[in-house]
Amino acid sequence: MGICMAPYNILLVDDELHALRALERTLRQENNVFTATNGEDALSIMEKNEIALIMTDQRMPGMAGIELLAKVRQKYPDTVRIILTAYAVTDKNLLVDAINVGYVYRYLTKPWEPEEIKAVVREGIKTYEATRLPETKKMRIGEILMDNGIISESQLDAALELQKHDGRRLGEIIVDLGYANEESICSCYALQLGLPYMPVSQFAIEPKIAELLSQELVNRLAIVPVNVIGQVLTIATSEPLSDRAKSEIERETGYKVTAVCALLKDIKIALEKYYPQ
Repeated sequence: MGICMAPYNILLVDDELHALRALERTLRQENNVFTATNGEDALSIMEKNEIALIMTDQRMPGMAGIELLAKVRQKYPDTVRIILTAYAVTDKNLLVDAINVGYVYRYLTKPWEPEEIKAVVREGIKTYEATRLPETKKMRIGEILMDNGIISESQLDAALELQKHDGRRLGEIIVDLGYANEESICSCYALQLGLPYMPVSQFAIEPKIAELLSQELVNRLAIVPVNVIGQVLTIATSEPLSDRAKSEIERETGYKVTAVCALLKDIKIALEKYYPQ
């Protein structure tokens, strides 16, 4: 299934005007570009305009880029969030942590290449469009894997036929049949659906977060709650959550749901640790 891209509003944030103008020149041919030189102005723009994607510098006076994107995620969880950073190792470690808890969709290093940044923004816009499609128009899980060359059509048919009989998750069946490994499946979902990857078995989950969901629900959906920021609950899942699953989680917790991608084997380890039978 192809996704038809249309001009969307994107927001660029950088306190250095020459860098901001260079980004604007690079991206304005394919997008409606808004600019801001600080986090407060960026949030003000987002209150008045529907922003599909925000790209911000990390090191700015006042509000840092990660802090800005954490606020954006809380109020506008569908907006795709990208951050620019210098090569400093401390920045990279900080940004990897931010990606793991879902603040950031991608990060790019400075100096950036025009074609690279255009490609990343195009992928980000596709992710934004995909999140806003009705459930009936979203690409099915198996089709995502097939269209990206992870499995063949005959392999998908065989896995779906087996799923009819044992009811297991499709990704688990594909791995058991030897058609693909968990890492390639998770990477595919992360790229196509904008789900940041998280090594959930290595992440310490607070007891009060684990208590938000019942043992029955986390085992049935094979999910783990990992973090709460404001009114947004981050869920680790090995397969994209359906609208029905999201609604069920939101009814049980009272939070709006966003997702990160994790390996099923890591989710099972976390379930054994935080939801012992």
